[in-house]
Amino acid sequence: MKPRHYFPVSFALALLGSTSVWAQPSSPCGDATKVGRSDTISSIAARCETTEAAILRANPAVEGSDDLRVGRELKLTASTDQPTTERLGSLAREAGSALSGMAQDLTSSVDNLLDKNPDLRQRLGGIGDRINSTNVDVSKAEVALAPGNGTVGTTVTVSAKGLPADTAVVIGGGAPRTAYEVLQQARTSADGTLQATVRVPDWSTGQERFVLTVAAEEAEWKVRSAPFQITGTKL
Repeated sequence: MKPRHYFPVSFALALLGSTSVWAQPSSPCGDATKVGRSDTISSIAARCETTEAAILRANPAVEGSDDLRVGRELKLTASTDQPTTERLGSLAREAGSALSGMAQDLTSSVDNLLDKNPDLRQRLGGIGDRINSTNVDVSKAEVALAPGNGTVGTTVTVSAKGLPADTAVVIGGGAPRTAYEVLQQARTSADGTLQATVRVPDWSTGQERFVLTVAAEEAEWKVRSAPFQITGTKL
């Protein structure tokens, strides 16, 4: 009978752990990267040595390259944490439960407690606004440009309708199917319309088309225009 050799499990695990074959390659960008001008999901995947599928998994709110915003951080690895809306909803529910318990203990109503704690009321209101902003329906919203073509440097009138009322927004621009860059901030009217003037930026030189995007400040929703046709450079 051949002798049997036993190795401690800890030794085997240590051996496996020290073997480079089992190590996962790390991205040169780390766990996240900042979106740059004209970036696409494909260009970021190539730069950070990952896959487009991995980026989309890590960023559920991103469906395509034109959802990217220049300067924003893009995750490269999926998180095990709850999505933002779930965390906010959980926080609001926990806060509500805590307030109810406090009200019972103090034989006071939640409203009375909030009246005595205006800072708490403001924080809860902010949480509610952020939760509501993720559920905005802009499926019927429209963004129109006038004129629809011109040179780099042309001032374009942006007219939008069907947006959330009295809401802070950003107006961004970029080539079709690439990241958009914030050009200016604005606010919608009480009836959910918006009118603003935007200059086609010099950095769009060399592009044939330029898309303007109206988006929520935190990018929970966005509406894009038809492409502005660039006919040359303004003299």
